[in-house]
Amino acid sequence: MNAPRTTKPKPMGRKFLLLLVAAFLIGALSTGHWLASVQFPALSARLFSVPALLAGFCCVALTSVNLLLRWSRWHFLIRRFSPHLVTRDSLAVYLATLPALLSPFFVAELGRVFLIRRRFQTPASYLVRIWFIERYLDFCVVSLALLCALTQTGAARLAFLPFSISGTLALGLAVPLVAAAFLLFLLTLRRRQALLVATSSLLLTAFAWALPIAALHFTFGVLGAPLTWAGATQSFAQGTLLGSLTGLPLGVFVTGSTMIEVLVDLGVQEDTGVLGVLVYRSGTAYYAVFLGILSLVLFRKRLLALLRGVADAHFDEIASEYEGEIPDHVRERLLGKKIALIGRTLDCHGIGKQSKGLDLGCGQGWYLAELRQLGYAVTGTDYSQGQLDRAQLHLRSKSLDPGELIRADAQQLPFADDSFDFVYSVNAIHHILEDGAQHRALREIVRVLRPGGVFLLHEINTENPVFRWYMGYLFPLLTKIDEGNEEWVLPTALPFVPGASWERDRVEYFTFLPDFVPKLLLRAFAPLETWLERSRMRRMSAHYQACLVKLPPPQRSVES
Repeated sequence: MNAPRTTKPKPMGRKFLLLLVAAFLIGALSTGHWLASVQFPALSARLFSVPALLAGFCCVALTSVNLLLRWSRWHFLIRRFSPHLVTRDSLAVYLATLPALLSPFFVAELGRVFLIRRRFQTPASYLVRIWFIERYLDFCVVSLALLCALTQTGAARLAFLPFSISGTLALGLAVPLVAAAFLLFLLTLRRRQALLVATSSLLLTAFAWALPIAALHFTFGVLGAPLTWAGATQSFAQGTLLGSLTGLPLGVFVTGSTMIEVLVDLGVQEDTGVLGVLVYRSGTAYYAVFLGILSLVLFRKRLLALLRGVADAHFDEIASEYEGEIPDHVRERLLGKKIALIGRTLDCHGIGKQSKGLDLGCGQGWYLAELRQLGYAVTGTDYSQGQLDRAQLHLRSKSLDPGELIRADAQQLPFADDSFDFVYSVNAIHHILEDGAQHRALREIVRVLRPGGVFLLHEINTENPVFRWYMGYLFPLLTKIDEGNEEWVLPTALPFVPGASWERDRVEYFTFLPDFVPKLLLRAFAPLETWLERSRMRRMSAHYQACLVKLPPPQRSVES
């Protein structure tokens, strides 16, 4: 008796491929149907009309902001695991991988793992988790937007479901979607961070996806077929979700045809629907791919350096252009404020002219030159030889002897114990990034100070969360001074240093006006800034000075 013949089941991969091909064919047939319903001469004429061009420009502008918000979310999430990720590198990687939108289910975006892992030592598993969280957040927010739109337009029929969704069912689906999003963060991040990071990421995602909906609403308003916000949301979300679920690159044929079908159901003429979706898709999805290809070309050297794991000497590289990164009137204003503050503080501690001082991280020698002109004997140190070379030129331009300009690591200062009456550091400590390096530098500073000597810490004040975001995300893109990966020292959390004590009740807060304010406006608003520096809002200032005093050595008791 022969054994019964068993049929070998088809592999899952083959079944998935068949579903993908079926979705592609259905979408292609649907797109062909819509294109066949319009007259091409009339469509091409309207495509290059003023309203269509205006709508396209609006789509490009809002898509650019959408991409920046999505990059901010990605950068924010990645920095939970790569705190030293350089902002410019992050943006270059994000933009250069936008062509990954052409891959099934956007899986080619995982190429970011190879670009970041080697240079910043981020475990690949974390980067994959971030990718999954991003995709889920997008699905969650777009789905919630669709559910809200359906409750506004009535029991609207979904193109891919045989039933209608009521408001009750929409709420019932919304709760587990959000709950699952928070659970993802709890599983990925430390519990203390999960709630804040999840909330921030959800808000960024919501703002980001509100922009393409606004673009669609504007597009059809300009084309003479105005949509309600609910209608625009339904068309966008329904097309985006269905196109994404098929896994087709950019939802080709599926997303656009689904959007047109919804628009026609909402009362838009077929030819206007086809035109509007064509303009919209060109200014959103296809523009993003074009921007990605352009970024690959523009950032190719930076990307290759990341792949090789090369870290450049940042301040050596920008030494020649550092001065031009800060407007002259802003630099002179800060220089005057800080020099006056340093002088007053030294006077209060009985440290007069001719005293020996150390400029730690002297940069291009601006503060060093001013204090030498006032009579202080200041030695300059910096880790960057390029900056020291520029400092030498600056001192000579002031007819000052360059004197001692020493290349030194703040963690191993080449000076004997008790060498200086005072040490100061202007916006340099936050560039010391290695684990424990700032504490080692502070201990070295105390070592080279004489007993009773002072260390004046001038730092950026990032207590204000808006200013902290500006310094971490926007300022590094506007200038080359900071890289967005700085380790900020907060005035309310000054680190403990053995053998010294912070004068915590004498922290000086100053400057509120942004660096980009024109010179005339700076003068006009100077009284307001002075008032803010003395008010209860002073803790939200842009800069601060803290004073660390070296304690005398402990006295040993002598037994009689």
